[in-house]
Amino acid sequence: MDTKNLVTEAPPTIYYIPEFISPEEEQRLMSSVYAAPKPKWTQLSNRRLQNWGGLPHPKGMVAEDIPQWLKTYIDKIGRLGIFGDCLPNHVLVNEYEAGQGIMKRSMLGPSTYPCGTPDSTLMEYDNSPSLCTG
Repeated sequence: MDTKNLVTEAPPTIYYIPEFISPEEEQRLMSSVYAAPKPKWTQLSNRRLQNWGGLPHPKGMVAEDIPQWLKTYIDKIGRLGIFGDCLPNHVLVNEYEAGQGIMKRSMLGPSTYPCGTPDSTLMEYDNSPSLCTG
């Protein structure tokens, strides 16, 4: 990946790519998210979410098909080369009201690609022990 997008005041694996998704793409994504069938939404205490590609679990995941409107962005992320030859296999869409968010958490693996739309997104990172054993 091009080092011009490397965030210098963060761990050396964090990149920021402005306008990675154009305003037109953002509109199409938002339309597709909100056109999903109601059963696709899971309601949690402070947010609701959609899970595409299967339910992740530390022991593995039963894969499900990912719709074409998301595959476009999986391919776009894959072309960045940040995950080697691997492509993302799972998309989690969280919906928050303004000012809401989620608590700090550990990811199930070393590869996470957060993308915030349509408003501002704030992410905090810390030096937790690595989950990667390789």
